[in-house]
Amino acid sequence: MIIAGFHRSGTSATAQLLHRAGLFLGYELLEANPSNPHGHFEDREVVELHHQMLTDNEQTWLVGEPFLPAVSWFHWRLMQQAIERRNTEHTLWGFKDPRACLFLMLWKYLLPNAKILLVYRHFSDATYSLGQRHSADLFLNKGNRHVHRRFFEEPDLALRMWLVHNDALLRFARAYPQDTMAVSLDMIRDGFPLVWALNRRWNFGLEEVPVAEIFDPSITARRTGKQPVSDRGLIPKVVATWQALEELAGETEEMLERGTAVV
Repeated sequence: MIIAGFHRSGTSATAQLLHRAGLFLGYELLEANPSNPHGHFEDREVVELHHQMLTDNEQTWLVGEPFLPAVSWFHWRLMQQAIERRNTEHTLWGFKDPRACLFLMLWKYLLPNAKILLVYRHFSDATYSLGQRHSADLFLNKGNRHVHRRFFEEPDLALRMWLVHNDALLRFARAYPQDTMAVSLDMIRDGFPLVWALNRRWNFGLEEVPVAEIFDPSITARRTGKQPVSDRGLIPKVVATWQALEELAGETEEMLERGTAVV
């Protein structure tokens, strides 16, 4: 199972929940930091692989325009090797990385039975959280100052990134509706029985873990004002994407109300 969602959308907390429930997420997980005090729950091998593939495409993780990746034979083989090792050693495994949004079709080709947990957050809250993280790191002189400054020199960068990543998720969901489950951060934070829903739909056999044990309201701040937008042409695109995500999440809730299960 791939846990996919834009940066600062609650994927780390969601991955922590599923890790506690028994989903193997990697051999070496990235360490915690101030912006993710409970950990990222990202497999270093997968994150570095995605980073290398972005570099090969002359991109960084700051993808703010539609992106169709080209993958070398070398990285294609690394993906296959990662899959073979995990399939050999684990019955149920997955990974989480926001960059995975950009490579889902490739992973799905190599993993025909893969299921995608699509996690999304309102564009205003996600971009606000991203800006907070980079303003704090800029102030503390941590990390790449050029990257931090881009969020302030290009006011719509985070919003364009949100759009690219979530549009990629929507394309995947439309192509593979039976292999995708969409949930919002608000749904999970408000007590949506995620583990139960995954078990119900795909018979994963995960252990129940109370959501309240995982989610920390102090690290999921909401923007109190309206989303600032410099390029007004982005507004209809962002609104349409948000509405489509909400519709997908509504289908998740309807499916569970109907008692639908896919084994």
